[in-house]
Amino acid sequence: MEQSKRFDEISIMRVLAMTMIVAFHSMCFYNGRWTKFDAITIPLWLKLSTFLDVIDLNMFVFISGYLYGYLYISRNKYHHPSVVIRNKFIRLLIPYLFWGIPMVIVWPWNTWSSLFHGVGHLWFLLMLFGVFTLTVILQLLNAQKIKLTRKFGILIIVIGYVGSFIFTTYIYRGDFLCVNKVLYYFPAFMIGYLCAKLRVGWMLPNWSYVLLPVVILLLFVLVWYPLPLYPGFVTFLRNGCAYIICINLLIILSKSTMSGLTQKVVLEVERLSMGIYIFNQMMMDLVFTTPVLHSWFEVHYLVGPFLLFLIGFFPPLMLSYVFNKYKWLEWTIGG
Repeated sequence: MEQSKRFDEISIMRVLAMTMIVAFHSMCFYNGRWTKFDAITIPLWLKLSTFLDVIDLNMFVFISGYLYGYLYISRNKYHHPSVVIRNKFIRLLIPYLFWGIPMVIVWPWNTWSSLFHGVGHLWFLLMLFGVFTLTVILQLLNAQKIKLTRKFGILIIVIGYVGSFIFTTYIYRGDFLCVNKVLYYFPAFMIGYLCAKLRVGWMLPNWSYVLLPVVILLLFVLVWYPLPLYPGFVTFLRNGCAYIICINLLIILSKSTMSGLTQKVVLEVERLSMGIYIFNQMMMDLVFTTPVLHSWFEVHYLVGPFLLFLIGFFPPLMLSYVFNKYKWLEWTIGG
C-alpha cells in the first residue's frame, strides 16, 4: 500500500510538470524567446510562461532525485556507478542523439556543435545525464563509501545553489555539455534525493496546506513585479520558491490516493511523458516553419497559446503511445 501511494504522488507530480512544460512551450512564441521564429512579446504570456518555467523543470529534476534516492536507499539499487551511467546513457543520451542529429540536419538554426551544447529542447536530456554523472562522482568522493549522508547532501545543495549562479554569471558563459544547466538544476535533484532519504513524503504537517499557496503567491509576485535587485539574486529567490513548492506538493499528495479512470489516465500519461516532451517541441517547429500557420498565430495571440497547447500535447501523446507500443521504437524515447 505504501509503495502504491508513493508512486501515485510522484506520478501526479510528473504529469503536472509535463503539463506545465507543454503550456510553457505553447507561450514561447509570445514571450520573445523564440527568435528563430521571429517571436513576438505579449506581456501576459511572458509573465505566465516565466512563472511556469521556474517550476516545471525544477519539478522534473526534483522527481528524478526523489526516485533515485528511493531506489538507492529503499531498493538498494544504483550502488554501482557503472550501472547508473549505463542506465542513464540508454534512457537519456541515446534518445538525445537519435533525435538530435536529425534536428541538426533538418533545422537551419542548429549546427553540429549544438550536439555538444544541447540541441533545441533536447538539452534537458543532456543536462539530466550530467546531473546523474555528477551525483555518481560525488558518491565516489564521499567518505570512501557510495552513500550520501544528510549533512553532505545539505552541503552540496548550498554549494550548488550559490555556486551555480557564480559559475554561470562570472566564470563560464558557454554551455559545453550543458555544464551551466547541470549546476543550475543540481540543487533540485539533491533536494528530491534528501526528501526520499528523510521520508518527507510521509509527513503531513498542517502548515503544508498553508505554505504551498503562500509560496506560489510569492513566486507569482516575484515574476509579475520585477524587484530592484541583482537578477541573480531574484533567480535565487524564485528557485527557492520552486523547491518549497515541490516539497510541500509532495507532502500533500503523499496522503492522496488515485483509483479507477483517474489513476489509469495519470499513470498512462506518466508512462508516455518522455515521448511527449521529445515530440512536443517538434510539433511547435512544424507549426512555425509553416508560413500560413506562423502568420495566423502571430495575429491571434490571445487564443494562440491554447491551440498550441492542444497541438503540443495530444499529437505527441498519440505518437508516444505508438512508439512505446513497439520494442524496436520505444528505446528512441527512453522506454
